[in-house]
Amino acid sequence: MASGRRLWALSFVVCISSWLALAYVVWSTDPSVATNRLVFLSLLFVGLLTLLAPVAHFLHFRFTPAKSYRSDVRRSYREGALAAIFVTLCAWLRMGQALNWINTLLLLSALALVEVFILVKSS
Repeated sequence: MASGRRLWALSFVVCISSWLALAYVVWSTDPSVATNRLVFLSLLFVGLLTLLAPVAHFLHFRFTPAKSYRSDVRRSYREGALAAIFVTLCAWLRMGQALNWINTLLLLSALALVEVFILVKSS
């Protein structure tokens, strides 16, 4: 249990630092430079991953019956990573003005299929 708490504490520290770094990038860099956009997307991914993994863990804890609940940190991080990949890819497509409803639904469907395949393989 102590290692899980350390991981969540580290996740909190990384979350705060990545969002602060993201704020710095947004306010003080030129968005037309490709490197700045890459840094923005990388920080966005890390910030969302470390923000959404504890949320996924809490939702599993809250809505899963007590008999079938497993405190699996890997599952929480995997689901947080998939959600972070979705939002980051949507931001990247929006930067290129290629984001529309069809692309969004296709991306969401692909990531949902990845999660389903992982769950089927693990059970």
